[in-house]
Amino acid sequence: MKVKYIKKIGRLLTCSKKRREEIQKELASDIDAAIAAGEKEEDIIVRMGKAEEVAEGFNQSFSKEEIKVFRKERRIRRLIDILVVIVVMAVLFWWMIPKNTWLKDSKRFDEAAVQKQAEAVIELLDGGEYDGLRSMAEGKMAELINEEEMENARDNLAADWGEFQKYGSVYLIETTQRGQHSAVAQMTAVYENISVTYTISFDEDMKLIGLWMK
Repeated sequence: MKVKYIKKIGRLLTCSKKRREEIQKELASDIDAAIAAGEKEEDIIVRMGKAEEVAEGFNQSFSKEEIKVFRKERRIRRLIDILVVIVVMAVLFWWMIPKNTWLKDSKRFDEAAVQKQAEAVIELLDGGEYDGLRSMAEGKMAELINEEEMENARDNLAADWGEFQKYGSVYLIETTQRGQHSAVAQMTAVYENISVTYTISFDEDMKLIGLWMK
């Protein structure tokens, strides 16, 4: 009860931090002395008055210089609070946005294994083997893979792709977002009548979690 009472008074004082601490120590010392003299803590606090009244009594006694120091310290505290919020928001923003590094520098993924898995995805797509593709995918992704959706996506690019010819450029990166790591393969596949750029993503278990064609 004593500690809570003194802290409340301290929060209401319009003086410097140093003076506030001095007053709080004086109040604690006065209460302890009264307790040692036989008074009960709750009776002492009632006798001293409400925290607001005690604080107001001190505030009226402070010099203009003391009040200036208080206002300056309050402005600094507010500035610090604003800066803390800015830093927290910046860290949160940094954590949320994707961060990419080359897969060859990854400690979680093997470049060759990711490229091989991506090629396997493309081969299954080209062969219309959607059951096999679903077996490679993570749960939510697997639910999105069906013949109608895949065929519509292919037809939106061209009605007749022709036979697969070769792979063109290949870019392999590791993406980190919200603490989650994934491997992304961007590969160009050349067909008789069209070139298609695939973006294929895998989680750390090498399950398919993303598939785009353009």
